[in-house]
Amino acid sequence: MDQPTRTVIDIFGRINQIPRCSTQEAQISRWLQQWAMDRGLAVKSDPAGNLVIQVPASIGYERAPVVILQGHMDMVCEKHADSAHDFSSDPIRMVQDGPWLSARDTTLGADNGIALALALALVDSPKVSHPSLELYFTVEEETGLTGVLKMDPSLLSGRILINLDSEDEGVFVVGCAGGRNTTIKRQLAFQTLGDDYALLNVCVKGGKGGHSGVDIARHRANANKVMARLLSAGMAAAPLRLIELTGGTGRNVLPRSCQALVACPRDRVDAAQRSLGSVAGCIEQEYRTADPGLIVDIRKKGSVAAGRRGVSENDTAVVVDLLTALPSGPVEMAEEFPLLVQTSVNLSMVGVTTDALAIISSQRSSVPSRLDAVCLAVEAVGRLAGASVHTASGYPSWPMNPDSALLKRCTAIYRELFDVAPTVQIMHAGLECGVIGDRCPGMDMISIGPTMQNPHSPSERLYLPSVEKVWRLLVSLLKSWG
Repeated sequence: MDQPTRTVIDIFGRINQIPRCSTQEAQISRWLQQWAMDRGLAVKSDPAGNLVIQVPASIGYERAPVVILQGHMDMVCEKHADSAHDFSSDPIRMVQDGPWLSARDTTLGADNGIALALALALVDSPKVSHPSLELYFTVEEETGLTGVLKMDPSLLSGRILINLDSEDEGVFVVGCAGGRNTTIKRQLAFQTLGDDYALLNVCVKGGKGGHSGVDIARHRANANKVMARLLSAGMAAAPLRLIELTGGTGRNVLPRSCQALVACPRDRVDAAQRSLGSVAGCIEQEYRTADPGLIVDIRKKGSVAAGRRGVSENDTAVVVDLLTALPSGPVEMAEEFPLLVQTSVNLSMVGVTTDALAIISSQRSSVPSRLDAVCLAVEAVGRLAGASVHTASGYPSWPMNPDSALLKRCTAIYRELFDVAPTVQIMHAGLECGVIGDRCPGMDMISIGPTMQNPHSPSERLYLPSVEKVWRLLVSLLKSWG
């Protein structure tokens, strides 16, 4: 590991000592403010909690335009089911395996802690010459760009922005998808079950999961959709009754697990279990390459306790049909970039409470009219099942600017440094650039970052050699305005 990379990773390690799940950024915010005050740097914030650290220009760069380095403070907090890690207090335990950095049993938090580390390292390095900088660090990005949607545009004076939230080194992102979340709720009829019912526990687990935008086209299992297939097969063999159902952990996370507790007439339990097992075997075989860790576990759980309630047979069928009919996965590919998903849906979270079914579906598209269309489709399926539907306003897409002066500058520098042209593309994920560009007219933006794999899952890892390349690019880019 070269010295600049070691410096960045050391700072990242200190950041990873600080809890920073979405909506819980107070500690990392205080740490960043103290970091700025220790260096005599001015800090501004808005009521949402977004921070700007103002860094004066190096000598000779006083007349250069202000450059914004931007990332988000929060991280997705995912862990393996058997992990005792407490994200509210425990540090992320980083593990290096050759050129890769990961975490033990949890998400690594490189999305987007590595952006903070890169920005701070650039400011601290006496060898880096730069224009006036604004380090713009936002909150609650992972909950749907919540923090930046509440931004105070007056915090930013610059009109050149480098977002550090991309995940493929050598790829310049110049546009992104917009997104909206749809909440579907339906009241359910519950009835007391008799002693002629037995219990079956159906568990889908071990999926890779991942980012619902970046990884949506990787053919990984959506545990909620898998559960729908399983329950449909079980109901073909016996009149199952849902008691409990829970799946998914976040709107922007591909569901890795889903669990259902169902009641089945005692004399049909074996038939239902065989039917479930047959389909489970087919599903595991389907995902043997794309999601080889996926497991379906079906177990008898004994008799139904006296007074136990379950969803009516009719409403159980409605729930299963609704989950089966709701779309999930890529919907359309982009015309300009045929290998890029243009529009997608993630059946993010499902749950049966004491009296109702609740579903969250997340839609994305780089074309606003197609986002409208796919949201209408999800809403229509919900209404056909007799449910109430509500789609939030969401966040805007970031349209590509082919005449971007920043893109041309970055491309020329990348070619000079690495003797190869970067890839230019639109990302099928929500980036804060879309909101910032909407709120700050005239902003010239690009998104770059080191290579990561499997963000939003415990398999997240960071490719260390790519950190060094991003560092070199940023140093040369900042120097180019002198």
